[in-house]
Amino acid sequence: MNIKPIPDELLGENITLITPSAGGSYRKRIYNVRVEKLAAITDYSTQKVRDNTVITVWYDYSNSYPSAEFPVGAQVEYDGEIFEIIEQKIYSAGAPHHCKFKARKISDTEVY
Repeated sequence: MNIKPIPDELLGENITLITPSAGGSYRKRIYNVRVEKLAAITDYSTQKVRDNTVITVWYDYSNSYPSAEFPVGAQVEYDGEIFEIIEQKIYSAGAPHHCKFKARKISDTEVY
């Protein structure tokens, strides 16, 4: 099966992958991914408004860099916010050609 890479015009966003390390956490900048952000809230009719913003990220093994893995539970920073990866799927045709993951917002990077 011949799978084409994600077209370059659909890529161009950057994220930062945050993974646990012995010294706390390791931050790795990832370039040329596609990000779709869905901002949402729930329970807006009560006093307990919950931010349910999620992002869907596509990492192309040919066009995104550097090489990275996106395990469920890891965190990513995007657009000044921190997200936790909640699901991930690797698409393969002999070898991996892209990874798609969803992440939910857990906090802002700025402390107010």
